[in-house]
Amino acid sequence: MTHHSRLDRWPGRRPRVRGFAAIVGMLAIVLALAACGSSSSSTSSASSASSGSSGSTGSTGSTATNASSPSSSGGVAAAQAQLQKYEAAPTQITIQTPLKSAPPKGKKVVMLATNDPNNVKLQQSLKSLASLVGWSYDQVSYDPANPATFGAAVDTAITKKADYIAEAGIPLTPSVINKVKQAGAKWVLTSVYPATVADPVIVDANGYNADHLMGTVLADFFIADSNGKGNVLVEHIPAYPILGGFTDGFQAEIHSKCPDCKVKIINITIPDLAAGKVPSIMVSALRTNSDANYMAFDVGPFATGINSALSAAGFSGKVKIIGEAADEGAIAALKSGTQTAWTGFSPIYSTYVMMDAMLRDAEGSPIDAKQSSIQPTQILTHDNITPTVGSSSTWNEPKDGLDQFKKLWQVQ
Repeated sequence: MTHHSRLDRWPGRRPRVRGFAAIVGMLAIVLALAACGSSSSSTSSASSASSGSSGSTGSTGSTATNASSPSSSGGVAAAQAQLQKYEAAPTQITIQTPLKSAPPKGKKVVMLATNDPNNVKLQQSLKSLASLVGWSYDQVSYDPANPATFGAAVDTAITKKADYIAEAGIPLTPSVINKVKQAGAKWVLTSVYPATVADPVIVDANGYNADHLMGTVLADFFIADSNGKGNVLVEHIPAYPILGGFTDGFQAEIHSKCPDCKVKIINITIPDLAAGKVPSIMVSALRTNSDANYMAFDVGPFATGINSALSAAGFSGKVKIIGEAADEGAIAALKSGTQTAWTGFSPIYSTYVMMDAMLRDAEGSPIDAKQSSIQPTQILTHDNITPTVGSSSTWNEPKDGLDQFKKLWQVQ
């Protein structure tokens, strides 16, 4: 997963030391611009949905079952029924309303860009989409490790006469939002949380709701696969607020459907993430919580090295590995059978939604903020991963997603 240099959620490669340094650089900007998130490394449990974002705020507590929930058998059946909708690869995009007419020509998109390889994928996709509809594209680079360069990049984008300024991952301050508004431009966001979609912010593609949905789908798998008796340790990085969508959705679904399931959130700090300590921390948590039989990760790259760490500790086969937003490493592990289940995630899909929002704004049509904040997903397992992705190392569904959007946009 990446917030380009931020959260490595975009599939494509597992983070290396350089990637972790970029993550730390992102955090510096997030804290400087938004002062949000926590880096507590203490563990917590999901005792009820009413506790709110307990996993994302770093709160602590003892593991608890959800005694007020329905019976285990009823919850398992309900989870299985919900999961059926996500077992096959999605075939429809989330937006269905066509534009009133072909897009107006001559608009300009400027993306605030970093050199992270996955952010580059977003840049390339937006550039291609802008050309497709007859718009111009430009980009302004900034250094995630230097917050001052972000503000300078916004100023440069304004001087370039941007109609729309695209950004991935950085929460925006009121001052930077208003600066763009005063210049007559609009913000187009992806993977930003918190974010308020209101003028001049027209969309936040792949936002909190997308993580919440994947958390819910993965929870349904966990409930069904464990027959309502699962005990899971959940890796979580509280310093990334958007990941609270996953833990919130995961815990709420389990609270609703699985009274005998147990969940324990393992909060991990950015320094520990950057030092590559996630596997050792999760192994240590497993020693402390020896009854756990599942281990969940809130984004693909954060599971890097976990199988090796479990094996070295003598825990091979003790827990099933599950998670949201499968990257290439997770997909390889599903193919080999060394991990159990992940949700599918396509980073490029969010650029289609961003362009769709810009086109609707340009013609004065309403933008469905809710539908724009989610994207298709699928529960991926060893049984369906190869039929779904074939020899590919990434998941990009629907396969004809761009063609479906082009039909809505009335372009060839």
